[in-house]
Amino acid sequence: MTPRSARPSAGSEDQPHLLLISGIGGHPPAEALDSLSRLSPAVSVVHIAAWGDPEPVRADWAARGLRGEFLTAADLDDAVAVGLALHGRYPLSGVVTYSELLLRPQAELAERLGLPGNAPEAVTVAQSKSRQRQVFAEHGVPSPRFAEIREEGDLAEAARGIGLPAVFKPSLGAGSQSVRLVRTYEELLEAYRDGRATVSAFLQSEDVFLLEERLELEADGDSGWAAYCSVESLLAAGERHHLAVSDRLELRHGYAEEGASMPSRLDPAVQAAAVDCADRAIRAIGLTTGAVHTEIALTPRGPRVIEVNARAGGPMPVMFEVGAGYDYAEQIGRSALGLAPDTVPEFTRTALLRMVPIPAGEWLVAAQTPTEELMAAFPELAYVKPRFGPGQRASRSRTLHLATFMIGAPTPGRALELAERVERALGIELVEAGAPSEPAPVRAT
Repeated sequence: MTPRSARPSAGSEDQPHLLLISGIGGHPPAEALDSLSRLSPAVSVVHIAAWGDPEPVRADWAARGLRGEFLTAADLDDAVAVGLALHGRYPLSGVVTYSELLLRPQAELAERLGLPGNAPEAVTVAQSKSRQRQVFAEHGVPSPRFAEIREEGDLAEAARGIGLPAVFKPSLGAGSQSVRLVRTYEELLEAYRDGRATVSAFLQSEDVFLLEERLELEADGDSGWAAYCSVESLLAAGERHHLAVSDRLELRHGYAEEGASMPSRLDPAVQAAAVDCADRAIRAIGLTTGAVHTEIALTPRGPRVIEVNARAGGPMPVMFEVGAGYDYAEQIGRSALGLAPDTVPEFTRTALLRMVPIPAGEWLVAAQTPTEELMAAFPELAYVKPRFGPGQRASRSRTLHLATFMIGAPTPGRALELAERVERALGIELVEAGAPSEPAPVRAT
């Protein structure tokens, strides 16, 4: 570990020292550094190297000429130790992360240094779907009925108690990995064994799965949208600010997410009920600081909490930028400094994220359109991010999606139409892995 150090010329009151914890997931570090540098020229990084090479992030940090240090850590506990040592050399004013997998060291550092942040216990609850369900039951927050599964012997009782079909999911998880609709006991057993065998990206573990009451989320009639939404919130200086409601695209590949759109096209009364439900859930967990992403099922009996995440949903900072010119990542940094937001988003267009799921099976990517061609053909695109290149294998073991892209459009309806055109233009063709030579390719969708 080779620190690069500098000291600001002014006191910490004039130039607060922020620490970004990075390593995997969430808002890209380069973009996060741009946002945080608007708050202060003193931004250090602790990058957890367990998931890959830290050097590209180090280069991004160094290129910005920021004051502070770039440090690496081996794992979550080491990140806390490295952060504490940094504070001894150059006192920190706030600790920020944009990743679900890095919430624990952020909370532990903030607590030990007396800085603004969520209590570690609240983060533990927020990262555990099982603990969330228990807390919601205690506080009367509407959410699905559930049963815990700790071993294979719990499956039959869970199925009897919840009934089938039901939703199987890991208590600790992200990105809908291992979340499945199970219709029979045999499917439940298969989902449990597959879940046990799946290698999680999390460095911590929780050896619990859930079987939950099925909420029919897949589609809201024939609207093209799913029957759930999310509430995007910012907690700062003792207040909860609910910034936007995001719609979800219709689910057509199981529980693999298909995309999101903001601002919501839902009736204001429906949005208000969803926000109220999210607010109750956030208070029940005890979250106080930073971004919160709360998924809400829209059922005939009213809104019900699917889950609360104590961070910004992965694409949300960019969606706020595309739809409202709003720097959500910067406002999250303000919260870490104990400051209230100094602006709110004012949407001038719809931002839509499309996530193209991988069909079930093992595939080879036979063809896809180069990103540069797509960006040139569709000026409405903010970005296109293929997950695989031609010749690479694609399956749901690593990620659920072939590609993601984001567009800006005047209305939600126009955004849906445009997303369909872009998706066709992606030109992703798949062939079955291990199939005879030159099989007929199939479109990803």
